[in-house]
Amino acid sequence: MHRCVPETAGRQTAVVKRSTIPLTMVMVAAMVVSTFQLFTLAVLAADIIEEFGLSRGQLGWLGAANSGVGAVLAPRLGSITDKIGPKRSTGLVFLLSGVGLLLTAGAGSYLVLVIASLISGVPQGWSNSATNKLIATRLGPDERGLVIGFKQSGVQLSVFLAGLTLPAFASSIGWPTGLLWISIGCFAMGAASWWALGPDQAIHSSLTSQKSSPESTGRLPVFVYQVAVYALLVGFASGGVGRFLPLFANEKLGFSLSTAGFVVAFQGVVGMVARLLWGRAAESSVPLRGSLFAMAFGGVSAIGLLLIAETVGGWVLYPAVIIQAFTLSAWNVVANLAMIKSVPSNLSGRATGIMMFAFLAGLTVSSPLVGWLV
Repeated sequence: MHRCVPETAGRQTAVVKRSTIPLTMVMVAAMVVSTFQLFTLAVLAADIIEEFGLSRGQLGWLGAANSGVGAVLAPRLGSITDKIGPKRSTGLVFLLSGVGLLLTAGAGSYLVLVIASLISGVPQGWSNSATNKLIATRLGPDERGLVIGFKQSGVQLSVFLAGLTLPAFASSIGWPTGLLWISIGCFAMGAASWWALGPDQAIHSSLTSQKSSPESTGRLPVFVYQVAVYALLVGFASGGVGRFLPLFANEKLGFSLSTAGFVVAFQGVVGMVARLLWGRAAESSVPLRGSLFAMAFGGVSAIGLLLIAETVGGWVLYPAVIIQAFTLSAWNVVANLAMIKSVPSNLSGRATGIMMFAFLAGLTVSSPLVGWLV
């Protein structure tokens, strides 16, 4: 895999430059809001099941609606990103995320929850293409690895915020009211991000003027499809684990809702550190193929610990989520960097869209399947 990806010459810069901090913050925020509704369903699983009278399978279908729409639309959204530019695409990610959270907050029936999940799936499938395009067109090769680590840590920050805030909202002002305020914050962040980004063509325009080649004229390397297959398998493995972990802790290990939420928040914090470390390592000398293999092996280990948790004790959940944070949750740092390195910037949105289609397809299948098996 590393033979397929051109390495940048010279020694890599392992710091985020001050001038890139606003751009990095926008991308982190975009990843937070685009995934928040999905983590809301996981953290509030017990409350949602009770309030709407759902089965575990129906809860799984909510997650499947989100990731399924994201999977189906991701390749097309990637192509749209290449056409309309990363600023407009990122702005639409914030807008649609806010709408999805607003509908979730006001849902009075299971049908409305399904519609909210379908809408939330659009930014879920779009965010990586939009933010990868920002990196490909606005940052030099020596800045991308660590910035991708920060950017992808936004997903884990979303996990942390959902696990920390939603149980507290549920026990105080009610989770619908809490989500209402979060959706308003989402719209506000979108407006601030639109102002902070500036025009697409004004920044690092020289990075987008590449010579014509077979790849830059529309043909993607086989490498992109290899990573997509890997993404499909990771999505299938992690979908059921991540989506039902809080419910498993609550129902099978005797954790309270708040403690189960803390486990999710803890995983989010560890995941942020893991993604930053992987971003730095992947940009320097760590082979990409070896990194993805190690992550797959670690993911198997994490699931193995979950299998014995009921027998050994709930404490096993903590080492399991630590390993998961460094493997199943961090794989896309390496994969997104590989997408940016392996294709010209004018095709980065499309390449990322194909990878996200595969990953979200795995999530879509595994979530209702695990819920039905439970």
